Amino acid sequence: MPNKRIQDFWNSRARLDKISGTDDFPLKKLELDLILKKIPSGASVLDIGCGNGETLIRLCREKGCTGVGVDFSQEMINLAVAAGKKAGCADKLKFQAGAIPGLSKDLGEFDCVLTERSLINLDSEATQKKAFQEIISHLKPRSCYLMIESFIQGLQRTNQLREMLGLEKIAVPWHNVFLDETAVASWAGPECLLREVIPFSSTYHFLSRVVYARLAADKGEKLRYDSDINMLSLKLPVIGDFGPVRLWLWQRVSSVRKNALKRKKRA
Repeated sequence: MPNKRIQDFWNSRARLDKISGTDDFPLKKLELDLILKKIPSGASVLDIGCGNGETLIRLCREKGCTGVGVDFSQEMINLAVAAGKKAGCADKLKFQAGAIPGLSKDLGEFDCVLTERSLINLDSEATQKKAFQEIISHLKPRSCYLMIESFIQGLQRTNQLREMLGLEKIAVPWHNVFLDETAVASWAGPECLLREVIPFSSTYHFLSRVVYARLAADKGEKLRYDSDINMLSLKLPVIGDFGPVRLWLWQRVSSVRKNALKRKKRA
C-alpha cells in the first residue's frame, strides 16, 4: 500500500494541472527530450507514476507509441485520462490507478518501462528494490527500463559547491527517499543489466542551483525557473556530474526461468 500522506500530497498537486508533476519545467523539458530520443517509434510503454500523462501523450503523438500509465494518485489519473482524450490518444493509451509494488500481472510485458522520479516516492530502499524487480518483470526480453530518478550522491556534489559559495544545502523533499548509487548498482543480476548512466541534468542543475542561486542571492532577487541562466543552460551539453536527477538505462536480458529451461534442454 502507498504511503497515504505522500498519496494525499500528489492528489493535492493534481490541482496544478500542467505543472502538477513538478514546478521545475526546465527539468521536465530535459527529461522529455531524453525520453523521446531513447524510446523507439511504435514502442509499447508502461509509464509508472505517469502523473498527468504528459510523457505518454507526447510519445503517442510524436512517436506513435502505445501504452499504459499507472499512478497511485486517482486525481492525477483523472487529469491524464482527460488529457489523453483531448490529444486524441484515447484509443492508444490507457491510464489507471495503481501502486508499485503490487501492479497487476495482467499488465503484461512492454517494449519499454519508464519512471520519472517515481521510485523516490516510495518510503524505503527495500520497497524501491522490490518495485525495481517488479518493473523488470514487465519488460520483454532485450527491452529497456528508463529509470529517471533522483540519487543522493548527485545532490551531495551540488551541495558541496553551494557550501563553498555560502549557500544553504538543498534538502531532500520530505516526501522523497533519494536512491543510493551503490545500492542500486547492486540490483543488476542475471535477468537485467545496467547499460548506461546519463547525468543529463548536470549542466542545468549546476547553473541553476549553484551559479544562478549565488547571483540571485547577491542581488536579493527571488529565484525563478525561467531565469535567463536557467534557459540558457538547456542549450548546453552535459557538463560534470551534478544534481540528483539522472537516467539509469537497464536492459532485461531474458527470464531466469527461460535460461534454466535452455540449460535443461542442452543437458
